[in-house]
Amino acid sequence: MSRPKHTPEFRARVSQEYIDGTGSIQFLANKYGIGYSALAGWVNEYRIHGITAFCHKKNRTYSKEFKIKCVEAVMDGEGSVNDIIAGYGISSRSVLRQWIKVYNANRGLKDYGSKQEAYMAEARRKTTVEERKETVDYCINHNRDYKNTAAKYGVSYSQVYSG
Repeated sequence: MSRPKHTPEFRARVSQEYIDGTGSIQFLANKYGIGYSALAGWVNEYRIHGITAFCHKKNRTYSKEFKIKCVEAVMDGEGSVNDIIAGYGISSRSVLRQWIKVYNANRGLKDYGSKQEAYMAEARRKTTVEERKETVDYCINHNRDYKNTAAKYGVSYSQVYSG
């Protein structure tokens, strides 16, 4: 996961400018070269959590039950996607949108199981074409579960992903 390119202080300052009436979301987004949706999300999070909304030092993890609760909150009209990510402390709009997509496709949301070792560069090793084919086949036949495939075959996540 890449780190945000804007500091928490910057995000808070721009959000406060909007709250103070300095300009519209569109005006401030253009002024600072920020996406409209991103800035709207910042403002919603900042209103609820203050600057702490932007001070995350590691990836967040979410349970299956939490994901379902958030998706159903959107579906039941409890708020917009921005309202739900801010209110429930979800890391981004794209995360919630992906959950909605999976939920609507009846593919079943899953608990996040961190397998950090699957991402680490030390997991890389030389593999033969046959091993790569076997790894890719396994991954496809197991619902594209890259993390567990990487762990099972002792390769990095990117090796599974790129085949």
